[in-house]
Amino acid sequence: MSALRGGMGEMLLRQNCVSDRICEECVFESACIVRKTMYTYMEKKPSFMQGNDSVGYLIECEDYRKNIKAGDTVTFYLTLFGNNIVYFGQYVQAFSQLGMYGIGKNKSRYIIWEIKNMFGQSILKNDIIQMEYFIPEYISDYVERRKKELYLYGCQNTLIFHTPLSLKFHGEYLQKYSAEGILTALFRRIQMLDYFCEIYLDYPECEIIPEIIMQSVKKKRIYRYSSTQDSKICLTGIEGFVTLDKIPEEYLGYILAGEILHIGKNSSFGFGRYEVR
Repeated sequence: MSALRGGMGEMLLRQNCVSDRICEECVFESACIVRKTMYTYMEKKPSFMQGNDSVGYLIECEDYRKNIKAGDTVTFYLTLFGNNIVYFGQYVQAFSQLGMYGIGKNKSRYIIWEIKNMFGQSILKNDIIQMEYFIPEYISDYVERRKKELYLYGCQNTLIFHTPLSLKFHGEYLQKYSAEGILTALFRRIQMLDYFCEIYLDYPECEIIPEIIMQSVKKKRIYRYSSTQDSKICLTGIEGFVTLDKIPEEYLGYILAGEILHIGKNSSFGFGRYEVR
């Protein structure tokens, strides 16, 4: 995820930057495609939001191989939110150019073999993008599908974290799961994306906090190289699962939305991905 995100950003800069990457002096900043695709420009931010968090996209890749042989395939998922959806072509071009430039220590080259939408339909065919299969949808549509699945099979009220959760709550990073911490982070994540889409709504406080029946936690460390800081960085979090006594009905839609949105820090790297089972 780190290599893909860093490579994507580098290719976007190479394709579009007209100011030698001196952003603070650039007269085109308001029109900058890199600023709009890679970072988050928001007219208004929630009071709790600090810095330039990237909320317009997510990259998911749970392939942790460090060495990949020629001819092997790697699958990753790119989710775009709000106005970033219209920049789909820019993202595809960036990843395509990254394949020609090369990725990883040895600058290994790749080609984009296939692009599918979330319903499994091919967007790329014979090297031609078929935009009729590029189908944006509302998060609420996803939530309604998931509700039907859970009602059909029975909701177990268990959140399984497939990637590390890095979450600061009450001034400290969680070492074990907290229902209040998870719900607070979830409401804030949704509010950030609403503000990104210029929808200014208030979200509920955690008045109803479900009891945790059981949880399993293991600490996770992921090392990445930062080209901006020219050093290795250790990203930490917790993985495992947490079973709640009961998910309040008024919170269920938010929790299911979080399956797509992720929660906590480093979400643009794919952190904080969970699934309700």
